Amino acid sequence: MRALVLGLLVLTACRPNPGVPDYSGMASLFGDGGAPMSLPGPHPYVPGTRRLAFGAFYEGGSSDQLPLDNYFIFSNSYATVPSDDRVEGLQSDELDFNGTSFWGGGLFWTKPTDMRGWTTLHVSLKSDATNLAVIALRMLYLTPAPASTETTIAVKANAYGWKNDGQWHTLDVPLTDFVSQGLDLSRMRSPFTIGNDQSAATAKLGDVLLLDDVYVD
Repeated sequence: MRALVLGLLVLTACRPNPGVPDYSGMASLFGDGGAPMSLPGPHPYVPGTRRLAFGAFYEGGSSDQLPLDNYFIFSNSYATVPSDDRVEGLQSDELDFNGTSFWGGGLFWTKPTDMRGWTTLHVSLKSDATNLAVIALRMLYLTPAPASTETTIAVKANAYGWKNDGQWHTLDVPLTDFVSQGLDLSRMRSPFTIGNDQSAATAKLGDVLLLDDVYVD
């Protein structure tokens, strides 16, 4: 909680009575009773437009929801805690890395899920860790029976504006960039996973990444 200190200067000189102080114009600094204010995000939701939320990494409005069955953290590669350093809602997710040989985690459905009709994945990231210079974003789909093979398609976050410069970066990733590599939007197993790129360094113990504002429109 960030405290706002109001300094009061007491003057002894004679002056007219100023009346009852009115601080109503400062209400936006405090939110509701001093609670943190919910931020609208880089792309505020407009009622009546289409937006798909998954129930994780996002607190704003949406027209559609596809709740996830699982959130997996691969090989216990990081722990998560809430952070009030955010771009949307009331908090972001802080990923605190454990120094494993690779890192990653993601959102999964138990059964193949149809995501046809959606066009863009949005995600916001922040870190200044040297070992997070390159980050991979992935989606997974299940090939039809009889093979029923879980297949991963990846893109590099760097291609959409990611930099490990300690600033928030909002990435807008066209789903066609996954589809062109073979992703089948009608049989989705994961709409969002994040991890280190296999050709780059992995996160080290003590590295931190903030993750927020994940949705599709």
